[in-house]
Amino acid sequence: LFFERWKATHTGELSLPPGIKLPATNNKAETPIMPFSIVWTPEGKIIYEHLTTAVDRFEGNTMGKVAVFGLLETAGLPLGNGVGDKTLIIQQKINRFFNGPAQAYSKAEDVPKWWKSKAVGAEANDI
Repeated sequence: LFFERWKATHTGELSLPPGIKLPATNNKAETPIMPFSIVWTPEGKIIYEHLTTAVDRFEGNTMGKVAVFGLLETAGLPLGNGVGDKTLIIQQKINRFFNGPAQAYSKAEDVPKWWKSKAVGAEANDI
């Protein structure tokens, strides 16, 4: 377990699927601190990454949003990022279907058999 705080400045055009383009704003982003954890196999392969909500949602200037959601907030594309957010779930599923460049969850065939939950991405917990 470790903690991260992301800082960035939106200095160039941001292109997102499906054809969304956000011009540079020069806005500075500073997310709240967030816990992050990684689980490795004995061979050193990452099998699970997890980041969670802000330690203090009043820190930074991203409306309490962390990671990519915080960066998008200050770039001018505020998105919901909560568990169960229907818009987020649809976006993640479309991205997974088209095998987009950044994935929120693994392909079903890549999930280890011992993993119990069938929930993916922003879907509500099912166990």
